[in-house]
Amino acid sequence: MDDQQINEADNLVLIRMEVTDTLQIWVEESRAGDAPKNSAPRLFHIAFPGEIMAMSNLNASYTRSDCSGTYTGKCLRTYDASPFLDYIRTETYAASTMTSPLHHFSIITEENIIDVITITPPQIEKISL
Repeated sequence: MDDQQINEADNLVLIRMEVTDTLQIWVEESRAGDAPKNSAPRLFHIAFPGEIMAMSNLNASYTRSDCSGTYTGKCLRTYDASPFLDYIRTETYAASTMTSPLHHFSIITEENIIDVITITPPQIEKISL
């Protein structure tokens, strides 16, 4: 699944995050007040199967509202350029040791902003209950 469905959500709520061999994140769609009451919110599983060079989980209440960087997407952003990616490239040796380019992805939820630097795009799955 691509990121189109997850980016159609009004907002996301972080349900669970696990860091093992794979970074795994479960989020639920948080709908606006005018959403139909009889339909369940969508659930998504986001997995980063490759090596994670850097990760940050910030409380959204304490972040700056300016969206610095060049990105596509709303709830799951893919950055072409960002201060976080620049920091990892200049302050670590991650970029010099990888044979593939580094990518910056950001999952925006109501209470968290999860930034991930990796060489592998995330795998996104809509969970059916």
